[in-house]
Amino acid sequence: MKAVFLLQWRRFYRQPLLVLAMFGLTVIFVSVSAAGGEDEPVLVPVYTESLKQEQALEWVERLNAEKQFAFKWMQPSEARSYVAEGDVPQAVELMEADYRLLVGREDPARLALDSMLRRVYSVELRLENAAQEVPEIRELMDSALSDPALQLSAVSLQANGDGDKLQLLFGMTLFFVIYTIMFSLVRIVDEKRTGTWNRMIMSPVRKWQMYFGHLGFSFLIGFSQIALIFLLFWYAFDFEMGDRFWLLIVIAACYTFAIVALGLLIISLISKPQQLSAVIPIVATGMAMVGGAFWPIELVTNEVLLTVSKVLPITYGLEALTSVAVYGNGLPSVAMPLVMLLGFGGICMAIGIRLLEWRSIS
Repeated sequence: MKAVFLLQWRRFYRQPLLVLAMFGLTVIFVSVSAAGGEDEPVLVPVYTESLKQEQALEWVERLNAEKQFAFKWMQPSEARSYVAEGDVPQAVELMEADYRLLVGREDPARLALDSMLRRVYSVELRLENAAQEVPEIRELMDSALSDPALQLSAVSLQANGDGDKLQLLFGMTLFFVIYTIMFSLVRIVDEKRTGTWNRMIMSPVRKWQMYFGHLGFSFLIGFSQIALIFLLFWYAFDFEMGDRFWLLIVIAACYTFAIVALGLLIISLISKPQQLSAVIPIVATGMAMVGGAFWPIELVTNEVLLTVSKVLPITYGLEALTSVAVYGNGLPSVAMPLVMLLGFGGICMAIGIRLLEWRSIS
Protein backbone atom coordinates (compact mmCIF):
# COMPACT_ATOMS: atom_id res chain seq x y z
CA MET A 1 0.00 0.00 0.00
CA LYS A 2 2.73 2.41 0.94
CA ALA A 3 4.58 1.76 -2.32
CA VAL A 4 1.44 2.39 -4.41
CA PHE A 5 0.65 5.54 -2.43
CA LEU A 6 4.17 6.95 -2.78
CA LEU A 7 4.20 6.08 -6.48
CA GLN A 8 1.23 8.40 -7.03
CA TRP A 9 3.07 11.21 -5.27
CA ARG A 10 6.12 10.69 -7.44
CA ARG A 11 3.90 10.91 -10.50
CA PHE A 12 2.36 14.08 -9.09
CA TYR A 13 5.81 15.54 -8.49
CA ARG A 14 6.66 14.99 -12.17
CA GLN A 15 3.32 16.32 -13.46
CA PRO A 16 1.78 18.78 -10.97
CA LEU A 17 0.32 21.10 -13.61
CA LEU A 18 -3.29 19.88 -13.39
CA VAL A 19 -3.61 20.33 -9.63
CA LEU A 20 -1.85 23.68 -9.70
CA ALA A 21 -4.07 24.82 -12.58
CA MET A 22 -7.28 23.90 -10.73
CA PHE A 23 -6.02 25.64 -7.59
CA GLY A 24 -5.05 28.76 -9.54
CA LEU A 25 -8.31 28.86 -11.50
CA THR A 26 -10.32 28.70 -8.29
CA VAL A 27 -8.36 31.55 -6.71
CA ILE A 28 -8.48 33.74 -9.82
CA PHE A 29 -12.15 33.13 -10.57
CA VAL A 30 -13.34 33.76 -7.02
CA SER A 31 -11.09 36.81 -6.55
CA VAL A 32 -12.14 38.48 -9.79
CA SER A 33 -15.83 37.66 -9.39
CA ALA A 34 -15.94 38.77 -5.76
CA ALA A 35 -14.16 42.02 -6.57
CA GLY A 36 -16.45 42.70 -9.51
CA GLY A 37 -19.54 41.87 -7.51
CA GLU A 38 -19.23 44.70 -5.02
CA ASP A 39 -22.50 46.62 -5.11
CA GLU A 40 -22.20 50.35 -5.75
CA PRO A 41 -25.11 52.76 -6.12
CA VAL A 42 -26.16 53.24 -9.73
CA LEU A 43 -25.59 56.74 -11.08
CA VAL A 44 -28.83 58.54 -11.97
CA PRO A 45 -28.57 62.02 -13.53
CA VAL A 46 -31.14 64.50 -12.23
CA TYR A 47 -32.27 67.65 -14.06
CA THR A 48 -35.23 70.00 -14.15
CA GLU A 49 -36.79 72.49 -16.50
CA SER A 50 -39.48 73.84 -14.18
CA LEU A 51 -37.90 74.11 -10.74
CA LYS A 52 -35.29 76.47 -9.43
CA GLN A 53 -31.84 75.02 -8.98
CA GLU A 54 -32.05 75.41 -5.19
CA GLN A 55 -35.26 73.36 -5.10
CA ALA A 56 -33.76 70.72 -7.37
CA LEU A 57 -30.68 70.40 -5.17
CA GLU A 58 -32.92 69.93 -2.11
CA TRP A 59 -34.71 67.13 -3.94
CA VAL A 60 -31.39 65.53 -4.85
CA GLU A 61 -30.33 65.65 -1.21
CA ARG A 62 -33.58 63.96 -0.13
CA LEU A 63 -33.23 61.27 -2.79
CA ASN A 64 -29.60 60.53 -1.93
CA ALA A 65 -30.61 60.13 1.72
CA GLU A 66 -32.28 56.86 0.66
CA LYS A 67 -28.80 55.52 -0.26
CA GLN A 68 -30.31 53.30 -2.95
CA PHE A 69 -29.09 55.21 -6.03
CA ALA A 70 -26.45 57.87 -6.61
CA PHE A 71 -28.42 60.90 -7.82
CA LYS A 72 -26.34 63.66 -9.42
CA TRP A 73 -27.56 67.11 -10.43
CA MET A 74 -26.86 68.01 -14.08
CA GLN A 75 -27.97 70.50 -16.65
CA PRO A 76 -30.76 69.17 -18.91
CA SER A 77 -28.49 68.96 -21.97
CA GLU A 78 -25.80 67.10 -20.04
CA ALA A 79 -28.28 64.61 -18.55
CA ARG A 80 -29.82 63.91 -21.97
CA SER A 81 -26.34 63.43 -23.41
CA TYR A 82 -25.52 60.83 -20.74
CA VAL A 83 -28.66 58.89 -21.64
CA ALA A 84 -28.30 59.28 -25.41
CA GLU A 85 -24.69 58.06 -25.41
CA GLY A 86 -25.54 55.04 -23.25
CA ASP A 87 -23.49 56.08 -20.23
CA VAL A 88 -26.54 55.59 -18.01
CA PRO A 89 -29.81 53.77 -18.74
CA GLN A 90 -32.09 56.55 -17.49
CA ALA A 91 -32.28 60.03 -15.96
CA VAL A 92 -34.88 61.77 -13.79
CA GLU A 93 -36.59 65.05 -14.55
CA LEU A 94 -37.85 66.72 -11.38
CA MET A 95 -41.13 68.64 -11.43
CA GLU A 96 -43.18 70.46 -8.82
CA ALA A 97 -45.47 67.58 -7.83
CA ASP A 98 -44.24 64.77 -10.04
CA TYR A 99 -41.24 63.37 -11.86
CA ARG A 100 -40.48 61.97 -15.29
CA LEU A 101 -38.05 59.20 -16.28
CA LEU A 102 -35.94 59.76 -19.38
CA VAL A 103 -35.23 56.21 -20.58
CA GLY A 104 -32.40 55.30 -22.92
CA ARG A 105 -32.32 51.48 -22.64
CA GLU A 106 -33.87 48.65 -20.72
CA ASP A 107 -32.59 48.37 -17.16
CA PRO A 108 -33.66 45.91 -14.42
CA ALA A 109 -33.21 48.64 -11.79
CA ARG A 110 -35.84 50.86 -13.35
CA LEU A 111 -38.72 49.40 -11.34
CA ALA A 112 -36.81 49.91 -8.10
CA LEU A 113 -35.97 53.49 -9.11
CA ASP A 114 -39.56 54.27 -10.02
CA SER A 115 -40.83 52.75 -6.77
CA MET A 116 -38.37 54.75 -4.68
CA LEU A 117 -39.20 58.03 -6.46
CA ARG A 118 -42.92 57.44 -6.05
CA ARG A 119 -42.49 56.75 -2.33
CA VAL A 120 -40.31 59.81 -1.69
CA TYR A 121 -42.62 62.11 -3.68
CA SER A 122 -45.66 60.74 -1.89
CA VAL A 123 -44.14 61.43 1.53
CA GLU A 124 -43.00 64.92 0.58
CA LEU A 125 -46.35 65.89 -0.92
CA ARG A 126 -48.19 64.71 2.20
CA LEU A 127 -45.83 66.72 4.38
CA GLU A 128 -46.38 69.82 2.25
CA ASN A 129 -50.16 69.44 2.52
CA ALA A 130 -49.91 68.89 6.27
CA ALA A 131 -47.62 71.93 6.63
CA GLN A 132 -50.46 74.18 5.43
CA GLU A 133 -52.38 73.38 8.61
CA VAL A 134 -49.44 72.64 10.94
CA PRO A 135 -46.44 74.72 9.79
CA GLU A 136 -44.08 73.04 12.26
CA ILE A 137 -45.00 69.53 11.09
CA ARG A 138 -41.47 68.77 9.86
CA GLU A 139 -39.88 69.78 13.16
CA LEU A 140 -42.39 67.70 15.10
CA MET A 141 -41.81 64.68 12.87
CA ASP A 142 -38.01 64.96 13.15
CA SER A 143 -38.28 65.22 16.92
CA ALA A 144 -40.53 62.16 17.11
CA LEU A 145 -38.27 60.12 14.88
CA SER A 146 -35.18 61.03 16.90
CA ASP A 147 -36.72 59.49 20.04
CA PRO A 148 -39.28 56.88 18.89
CA ALA A 149 -41.52 55.07 21.37
CA LEU A 150 -40.96 51.79 19.54
CA GLN A 151 -37.90 50.65 17.62
CA LEU A 152 -37.90 47.91 15.04
CA SER A 153 -34.70 46.28 13.82
CA ALA A 154 -34.30 43.81 10.98
CA VAL A 155 -31.41 41.39 10.70
CA SER A 156 -30.57 39.45 7.58
CA LEU A 157 -30.06 35.71 7.83
CA GLN A 158 -26.76 36.28 6.10
CA ALA A 159 -25.59 38.14 9.14
CA ASN A 160 -21.93 38.36 8.26
CA GLY A 161 -22.67 40.17 4.99
CA ASP A 162 -20.48 37.82 2.97
CA GLY A 163 -23.16 35.37 1.88
CA ASP A 164 -22.77 35.98 -1.84
CA LYS A 165 -18.98 35.84 -1.70
CA LEU A 166 -19.02 32.65 0.34
CA GLN A 167 -21.52 31.08 -2.06
CA LEU A 168 -19.14 31.88 -4.89
CA LEU A 169 -16.11 30.60 -2.99
CA PHE A 170 -17.72 27.32 -1.95
CA GLY A 171 -19.29 26.71 -5.34
CA MET A 172 -16.13 27.26 -7.36
CA THR A 173 -13.96 25.32 -4.90
CA LEU A 174 -16.20 22.26 -4.96
CA PHE A 175 -16.52 22.53 -8.74
CA PHE A 176 -12.84 22.69 -9.62
CA VAL A 177 -11.83 20.00 -7.12
CA ILE A 178 -13.96 17.54 -9.11
CA TYR A 179 -11.49 17.85 -11.99
CA THR A 180 -8.51 17.40 -9.67
CA ILE A 181 -9.87 14.26 -8.04
CA MET A 182 -11.24 12.54 -11.11
CA PHE A 183 -8.22 13.17 -13.30
CA SER A 184 -5.98 11.89 -10.50
CA LEU A 185 -7.78 8.54 -10.80
CA VAL A 186 -6.97 8.19 -14.49
CA ARG A 187 -3.90 6.15 -13.55
CA ILE A 188 -6.13 3.24 -12.62
CA VAL A 189 -7.61 3.16 -16.12
CA ASP A 190 -4.16 3.45 -17.66
CA GLU A 191 -2.79 0.63 -15.51
CA LYS A 192 -5.71 -1.65 -16.39
CA ARG A 193 -5.29 -0.91 -20.09
CA THR A 194 -1.56 -1.65 -20.10
CA GLY A 195 -1.90 -4.72 -17.88
CA THR A 196 0.00 -3.24 -14.94
CA TRP A 197 -3.07 -3.60 -12.71
CA ASN A 198 -3.27 -7.37 -13.30
CA ARG A 199 0.45 -7.80 -12.73
CA MET A 200 0.13 -5.95 -9.42
CA ILE A 201 -2.67 -8.30 -8.43
CA MET A 202 -0.33 -11.25 -8.93
CA SER A 203 2.28 -9.56 -6.73
CA PRO A 204 2.30 -9.74 -2.92
CA VAL A 205 0.33 -6.47 -2.82
CA ARG A 206 -3.28 -7.06 -1.75
CA LYS A 207 -6.16 -5.61 -3.70
CA TRP A 208 -7.36 -3.42 -0.84
CA GLN A 209 -3.85 -2.00 -0.58
CA MET A 210 -3.89 -1.15 -4.30
CA TYR A 211 -7.24 0.57 -4.00
CA PHE A 212 -6.26 2.35 -0.80
CA GLY A 213 -3.02 3.59 -2.35
CA HIS A 214 -4.78 5.12 -5.37
CA LEU A 215 -7.89 6.37 -3.60
CA GLY A 216 -5.93 7.64 -0.61
CA PHE A 217 -3.78 9.78 -2.89
CA SER A 218 -6.83 11.18 -4.73
CA PHE A 219 -8.56 11.92 -1.44
CA LEU A 220 -5.55 13.66 0.05
CA ILE A 221 -4.83 15.76 -3.05
CA GLY A 222 -8.48 16.88 -3.34
CA PHE A 223 -8.91 17.53 0.37
CA SER A 224 -5.66 19.51 0.49
CA GLN A 225 -6.83 21.69 -2.41
CA ILE A 226 -10.10 22.55 -0.64
CA ALA A 227 -8.45 23.18 2.74
CA LEU A 228 -5.71 25.37 1.27
CA ILE A 229 -8.21 27.47 -0.68
CA PHE A 230 -10.36 27.98 2.42
CA LEU A 231 -7.30 28.99 4.46
CA LEU A 232 -6.08 31.32 1.71
CA PHE A 233 -9.36 33.20 1.41
CA TRP A 234 -9.86 33.26 5.18
CA TYR A 235 -6.47 34.76 6.02
CA ALA A 236 -5.33 36.52 2.83
CA PHE A 237 -8.65 37.81 1.45
CA ASP A 238 -10.52 38.28 4.76
CA PHE A 239 -13.48 36.09 3.88
CA GLU A 240 -15.50 35.70 7.08
CA MET A 241 -16.26 31.98 7.52
CA GLY A 242 -17.61 31.95 11.04
CA ASP A 243 -16.09 30.48 14.16
CA ARG A 244 -16.44 26.79 13.22
CA PHE A 245 -13.69 26.39 10.66
CA TRP A 246 -13.02 22.87 11.93
CA LEU A 247 -16.52 21.89 10.84
CA LEU A 248 -15.88 23.28 7.36
CA ILE A 249 -12.85 20.97 7.18
CA VAL A 250 -15.00 18.00 8.23
CA ILE A 251 -17.53 18.84 5.52
CA ALA A 252 -14.72 19.16 2.98
CA ALA A 253 -13.44 15.71 3.94
CA CYS A 254 -16.89 14.12 3.53
CA TYR A 255 -17.40 15.84 0.18
CA THR A 256 -13.96 14.75 -1.02
CA PHE A 257 -14.76 11.15 -0.09
CA ALA A 258 -17.99 11.33 -2.09
CA ILE A 259 -16.25 12.73 -5.18
CA VAL A 260 -13.46 10.14 -4.97
CA ALA A 261 -16.09 7.40 -4.85
CA LEU A 262 -17.97 8.96 -7.77
CA GLY A 263 -14.72 9.15 -9.75
CA LEU A 264 -14.06 5.47 -9.05
CA LEU A 265 -17.54 4.62 -10.31
CA ILE A 266 -16.98 6.63 -13.50
CA ILE A 267 -13.61 5.07 -14.31
CA SER A 268 -15.11 1.62 -13.74
CA LEU A 269 -17.44 2.30 -16.68
CA ILE A 270 -14.79 3.38 -19.20
CA SER A 271 -11.90 1.54 -20.79
CA LYS A 272 -9.64 4.30 -22.15
CA PRO A 273 -8.09 7.30 -20.42
CA GLN A 274 -9.03 9.51 -23.37
CA GLN A 275 -12.71 8.99 -22.61
CA LEU A 276 -12.28 10.80 -19.31
CA SER A 277 -11.53 14.03 -21.17
CA ALA A 278 -15.10 13.99 -22.48
CA VAL A 279 -16.90 12.47 -19.51
CA ILE A 280 -15.42 14.47 -16.62
CA PRO A 281 -16.28 18.00 -17.93
CA ILE A 282 -19.85 16.87 -18.59
CA VAL A 283 -20.22 15.37 -15.12
CA ALA A 284 -18.50 18.26 -13.31
CA THR A 285 -20.33 21.05 -15.15
CA GLY A 286 -23.67 19.27 -14.96
CA MET A 287 -23.37 18.74 -11.21
CA ALA A 288 -22.27 22.34 -10.67
CA MET A 289 -25.17 23.78 -12.66
CA VAL A 290 -27.86 21.62 -11.08
CA GLY A 291 -26.32 21.47 -7.60
CA GLY A 292 -26.03 25.22 -7.02
CA ALA A 293 -22.32 25.89 -7.56
CA PHE A 294 -22.85 28.50 -10.29
CA TRP A 295 -25.93 30.08 -8.72
CA PRO A 296 -27.93 29.50 -5.51
CA ILE A 297 -30.14 26.44 -5.70
CA GLU A 298 -33.01 28.60 -4.37
CA LEU A 299 -33.21 30.27 -7.79
CA VAL A 300 -34.06 26.97 -9.50
CA THR A 301 -37.81 26.40 -9.87
CA ASN A 302 -37.89 23.42 -12.22
CA GLU A 303 -39.09 20.40 -10.25
CA VAL A 304 -37.13 17.94 -12.37
CA LEU A 305 -33.84 19.75 -11.75
CA LEU A 306 -34.60 20.08 -8.05
CA THR A 307 -35.24 16.34 -7.88
CA VAL A 308 -31.98 15.57 -9.67
CA SER A 309 -30.08 17.89 -7.30
CA LYS A 310 -31.15 15.73 -4.35
CA VAL A 311 -28.86 12.91 -5.52
CA LEU A 312 -25.78 15.05 -6.21
CA PRO A 313 -23.00 15.35 -3.61
CA ILE A 314 -22.23 18.95 -4.53
CA THR A 315 -25.74 19.95 -3.40
CA TYR A 316 -25.20 18.60 0.10
CA GLY A 317 -21.64 19.92 0.25
CA LEU A 318 -22.79 23.46 -0.54
CA GLU A 319 -25.75 23.17 1.80
CA ALA A 320 -23.55 22.12 4.70
CA LEU A 321 -20.82 24.71 4.05
CA THR A 322 -23.34 27.54 3.70
CA SER A 323 -25.19 26.45 6.82
CA VAL A 324 -22.02 26.64 8.91
CA ALA A 325 -20.21 29.65 7.40
CA VAL A 326 -23.15 31.92 6.53
CA TYR A 327 -25.82 31.03 9.09
CA GLY A 328 -23.51 29.99 11.93
CA ASN A 329 -25.10 26.57 12.49
CA GLY A 330 -23.33 23.71 14.24
CA LEU A 331 -22.86 20.01 13.70
CA PRO A 332 -26.50 18.96 14.39
CA SER A 333 -27.72 21.19 11.54
CA VAL A 334 -25.36 19.61 8.99
CA ALA A 335 -25.61 16.03 10.22
CA MET A 336 -28.07 15.05 7.48
CA PRO A 337 -25.97 16.49 4.59
CA LEU A 338 -22.89 14.74 5.99
CA VAL A 339 -24.77 11.44 6.21
CA MET A 340 -25.95 11.88 2.63
CA LEU A 341 -22.38 12.54 1.45
CA LEU A 342 -21.00 9.52 3.25
CA GLY A 343 -23.88 7.34 2.07
CA PHE A 344 -23.46 8.50 -1.50
CA GLY A 345 -19.74 7.83 -1.31
CA GLY A 346 -20.21 4.38 0.20
CA ILE A 347 -22.70 3.31 -2.49
CA CYS A 348 -20.55 4.62 -5.35
CA MET A 349 -17.43 3.04 -3.85
CA ALA A 350 -19.07 -0.38 -3.54
CA ILE A 351 -20.50 -0.30 -7.07
CA GLY A 352 -17.28 1.05 -8.59
CA ILE A 353 -15.05 -1.59 -7.00
CA ARG A 354 -17.49 -4.34 -7.98
CA LEU A 355 -17.55 -3.18 -11.60
CA LEU A 356 -13.75 -2.89 -11.71
CA GLU A 357 -13.38 -6.43 -10.41
CA TRP A 358 -15.99 -7.73 -12.84
CA ARG A 359 -14.27 -6.10 -15.81
CA SER A 360 -10.91 -7.44 -14.66
CA ILE A 361 -12.26 -11.01 -14.57
CA SER A 362 -13.98 -10.67 -17.92
